[in-house]
Amino acid sequence: MSVGLPSDEIAEDYKNSLEDLTANSRLEINNLTVIAKENTEHAVAISRVLENHIKNTAPDRKLYPLYVLDSIAKNVGTPYTIFLGRNLRQIFLDAYSLVSNQTRRKLDEMLKTWKEPVPGSLDPNPVFPADTTRPIETALIKWRTTAIQQQQQQQARIQQEMMRSRPVPSPSIQGRYTPTPPQQYFPPPMQVHGQPSVPNGNSQNLASLSIDIAELVKKFKDDFAANPYDDSLRTRLKALVDLQMILSKQQLPPQQLQAVRDQVSQLSAGSTSVPGPSPYIPPSQPTLPVTRPYQPPSHIPTPQNAGVQSSLDSRNLADIIAKAQRAPSAPPSGQSFAPPLSVAPASQPSAPPIPGSDLMAMLRAKGMLPTDPNTSSNGAQGYSTPPPAINSPLVLPTGLIRSNLMSDVELTSTSLKIPHLISTLYEGRPSQCALCGRRFLMTTEGREKKARHLDWHFRTKQRLAEAAKRGQSRSWYVDELEWIKSRDNPEEAPVTELSSTTATAALAALAASNPRNKHVPVPADPALANQPCPICQEKFETVWNDETQDFVWMDAVKVGNRIFHASCRVEIKKDGGNTPLRTNTPDSVLGKRKVGVTTGGIAEKFAKDLMLDPSKRDVEDVKHTVTAAASSSSDQRAKQFLETCKCPSSAAAYGSYEELVKDVNVDIIYVATPHSHHYQNTMLCLLNGKHVLCEKAFTVNAAQAKKLIETAKEKKLFLMEAVWTRFFPLSIQVRKMIEDGDLGAVHRVIADLSFGQDIENTWGANGAKHRMVNMDLAGGAMLDLGIYPLTWCFQTLYHTVPPSSRKAPTVTSSVEKYATGADEKTSIVLSFPSAPHGKHTAHGIALTNFRVATDPDGHYSSGPAIRIQGTKGEIQVSGPAFRPQHYKFIPVEGDINPQLIREGKNDKIKEVDCPIPGQGMFWEADECARCVRDGRLQSSGMGWEESVVIMETMDQVRKQAGLVYPEKIETTEYPVVL
Repeated sequence: MSVGLPSDEIAEDYKNSLEDLTANSRLEINNLTVIAKENTEHAVAISRVLENHIKNTAPDRKLYPLYVLDSIAKNVGTPYTIFLGRNLRQIFLDAYSLVSNQTRRKLDEMLKTWKEPVPGSLDPNPVFPADTTRPIETALIKWRTTAIQQQQQQQARIQQEMMRSRPVPSPSIQGRYTPTPPQQYFPPPMQVHGQPSVPNGNSQNLASLSIDIAELVKKFKDDFAANPYDDSLRTRLKALVDLQMILSKQQLPPQQLQAVRDQVSQLSAGSTSVPGPSPYIPPSQPTLPVTRPYQPPSHIPTPQNAGVQSSLDSRNLADIIAKAQRAPSAPPSGQSFAPPLSVAPASQPSAPPIPGSDLMAMLRAKGMLPTDPNTSSNGAQGYSTPPPAINSPLVLPTGLIRSNLMSDVELTSTSLKIPHLISTLYEGRPSQCALCGRRFLMTTEGREKKARHLDWHFRTKQRLAEAAKRGQSRSWYVDELEWIKSRDNPEEAPVTELSSTTATAALAALAASNPRNKHVPVPADPALANQPCPICQEKFETVWNDETQDFVWMDAVKVGNRIFHASCRVEIKKDGGNTPLRTNTPDSVLGKRKVGVTTGGIAEKFAKDLMLDPSKRDVEDVKHTVTAAASSSSDQRAKQFLETCKCPSSAAAYGSYEELVKDVNVDIIYVATPHSHHYQNTMLCLLNGKHVLCEKAFTVNAAQAKKLIETAKEKKLFLMEAVWTRFFPLSIQVRKMIEDGDLGAVHRVIADLSFGQDIENTWGANGAKHRMVNMDLAGGAMLDLGIYPLTWCFQTLYHTVPPSSRKAPTVTSSVEKYATGADEKTSIVLSFPSAPHGKHTAHGIALTNFRVATDPDGHYSSGPAIRIQGTKGEIQVSGPAFRPQHYKFIPVEGDINPQLIREGKNDKIKEVDCPIPGQGMFWEADECARCVRDGRLQSSGMGWEESVVIMETMDQVRKQAGLVYPEKIETTEYPVVL
């Protein structure tokens, strides 16, 4: 590559990233897709690198870059579908010819999706055009047809050769001799001219065996043609074909021929095909008796099973059979041996292993032939197979039978590659310890061992906790008595009646841990030690920790260079996607003034704010009382919530929202469920005569908002969107400055709320189900975060205008979607036709993003989150847009003494701190209480008309981006089960 060219550099980086892709890692594939998406101007170079990597990588790794190609085609589209489509046929077919059957099935599924539109997309066109995918389908059909035809032709040729070599018995020969008495054995004829003699019936038995094998091959070939993806049929068919080839090219000893004959007969008996006529078996023709008595050889070579067993390491059936054939099974040239005498079974000594039996045992061990559980005997040779084991062999779902792997396999890293070993382990020991992963049998003994094991976990945790209380000491040394009583294997300890109770207590104690128990050392940096939580802006609690022997911040977690409240971060991230999300209403519905409270992170903050003394915020005219708590899952969760928030003991706990709305002691209900549930939950409250404060975004669409307002009017009930930021003293002061003309004519407002998150790592493997991007929960950056920048645009450019002059803005937007279809970054430009203190058009710019942060370092080094610019000056609001506590007014240059500016003494710049006691949610609660007290149905600070205009604005953004949520959460029908 030439140095300095951007495309070459991008291609080289992309190539290195592809080489690191050694597994089906969703995170790495998503990262490669994002890189391709952000560098579409280098699409030619990236496509070329991806094609070369697919061609050159090992067959067992070809699927992963093909997944990258699939992801880019579906999530980025043009221009990659054009560049990758040019050579897609050759790339796909080359990979298809080299990979395993399991990978081929994956590729078939991938090809099927390429012929369909991208899921969730409004574009009806397929991922790749038909003229790109049709040649691939045609080539695959021809390839499969040709393979089956070649296999059929090969089997036909082999069968014809077998039929030509089959001898026709002569009737005269059959009647010439009488059978040899079984009590007397005669050796075969002497060798003539150095050629070993062959029994007269050997060629006839070989021909009969070949016919049987040919019939089995035909049967399995028909089954395989009907089920081309059945690996067991393919393996058996290949085994029979290889046996056929060996029998046609090599001369096997009679012992091996008989062993093969027995196994083929068993395989024929187990076949499900319609039985045909019995195969022709020519009568045996004894050899001529010889008067010379039989002389046993001086040395009979012992069959060497080691060579046969070593052949099991080969994956090719032909290698296995060839290695078995190389095992010494016949006497050296020039010698002729007779088989052992046929005697009664009672007096028969144990016979040495027969090479033929080793051969078929290997085939059965490889799963290429079925295992015969019945005892089979060979009367002609006088040997019988060992009796079957008492324990039944393990039957796999595929129909093959194998022995129990758990008893004869050493568990090493190499043995983990044995098929079905892991599944056998899980099936054999299905009960798993949730703490360490140890597995137990589902028997009475296994349950007792698991109970003792959990008891050991509890004792260990309790011992460590007691040792930590002693501070810095050598508590890890145990005393003599404790060492004598200790056991390395806790499961072998005698069971007691207390075991189950203790185990339950252990689980309960471990489950009681929560994010508030997390802690970090107090930072040594004074600047960082004085920083509040970036989410809630509250200070951390400093306590002495005996375990670490240091001062720590409780309920704290460090992420990068920033420290958060652990509980706040759980609320934002939902435990990083590790906690399974409920499909029903996952948060809470909370009543207030006379308040009913339920579970949920935001509801907990709200309830705690209500418990604060109103006089601390200079409020004397209203007071709130928590009278009930409700949970959508259980009343126990509601009781725990009441205890956590220190609510009155008289507060009732309910296990459903239906019970809460029936409580006559509740005046107003606070709906804090996801946006997808706002309409259904709020309608439930209104229809049961309850006033409602509903979280923002108000609903999923404007139609739902209008329907709720219509119902509130009809029922004469108070209803308000819970935009808590509007009721902060800071927001009230900023609006008053605009209304008083301190900024002159306002021309522009810029507001941003973005969280810089590594989405894939933060939300884990189940990131697609996270509420922030879950389409079923109306996820997305705009409805969850973008409502705050929109709030600042509307409360400064719309709310400050007299109601008679207010006009809805025109909307222009740019949206980029996440893999689920929800928006991950949204930029909105609003043009308000009538701005404050002028007849000009004012622009409001609302920004939100999951990938980048408004405040990257947590110290507000990047500047204010909100800028309100007028002809007389600018207001800069610092802190997160949802909870700011500081603003600055900067007048225009003409109003400032330049000398003071140079000296850094600009006394005209006004900086104001607006601290918030508690969380700050009580101010909106105070507004609701006053409205209900005074009989008002809506608030002047956040009226119905403005909520509808904001919802219509977001509807236009979604329409421009083609973002449509599921019908069940967009509908205005009620009730609908979500």
